[in-house]
Amino acid sequence: MGKKSKWTDDALIADAARFETRYEWQRESASAYSTALRRNLLDVCCAGMRQRFTWTDEMLIDDARRFETRGEWARESSSAYSIAGRRNLLDVCCAHMRQAYTSWTDEMLIADAARFSTRSEWQRESASAYSTALRRNLLDVCCAGMRQVYTSWTDQDLIDDAARFETRKGWERGSKSAYRAAHTRNMLDVCCAGMQRATGVSDNDAIYIWKAVGWTYNGEQVYKVGVTSARLNGFRIKNVAKAADVEAEIVMLAKVNGKATALESTLLSIGHDPKYVDFAGCTEFRAMSDEQLKQSLALIAQAAQETIDEESNVASEQE
Repeated sequence: MGKKSKWTDDALIADAARFETRYEWQRESASAYSTALRRNLLDVCCAGMRQRFTWTDEMLIDDARRFETRGEWARESSSAYSIAGRRNLLDVCCAHMRQAYTSWTDEMLIADAARFSTRSEWQRESASAYSTALRRNLLDVCCAGMRQVYTSWTDQDLIDDAARFETRKGWERGSKSAYRAAHTRNMLDVCCAGMQRATGVSDNDAIYIWKAVGWTYNGEQVYKVGVTSARLNGFRIKNVAKAADVEAEIVMLAKVNGKATALESTLLSIGHDPKYVDFAGCTEFRAMSDEQLKQSLALIAQAAQETIDEESNVASEQE
């Protein structure tokens, strides 16, 4: 017999009552939200949440004018961006914006970097360009004209800075000052506790699907499929979404029996490939219909249940 979920219907309703919006609930209590989603209880659980006002097409266009890139708009005004995507109005609303998801040439990276005073400002405001320059070992070239910032790192600053990276090597390459300070204080193990192992290889025992808020392809919602380590929880999702400069809404994250990459291959055969380029994880996005998403979630749920049953059997044998 499988392990019984801690989430009863009443517990889900009570948990949802702590939040004002569905997005806030999904972000702060992903396990409860995904359970309610699987049980088709979202409308019941979220009945008491505040409703957002209705966006007209003109309001969406006016809202978009406040931003320079699609990624910035999606991050700062996710409701408007998502609605524009559903109405196929993104191209209209974003006509004035610079293109953030172009294949960056070296010259474009240098020009983009010139808009900022410091490396941290560039990384924060133009993550796609910064991460591309990092992968090409062009940071020093692009940032040659920037002022140098000498930070007095607190221990918490170091931990927070390390959380932006997946591996120690990535942290050392992308934030040398912080890495050296942590090394000097013998804090590397503390700062890197949430990172993948030194090899950079995932434990390959968990699978996820998350919604790329506002991204559509041929009129269908785009989702990210991927593998990670159960011990890392949403760490991998956070970093891939940051590299892509998009808001992520977790649809399902589950520990699965056997190698997660086998299931990932099956999931990537569902839907349509939007063929994104030039950021981490770009090849694992798929545009799916509602029916295709349900099919994918059913496959994950089946694999997750098998894992629960197997772990339960092992525990019983050990008693």
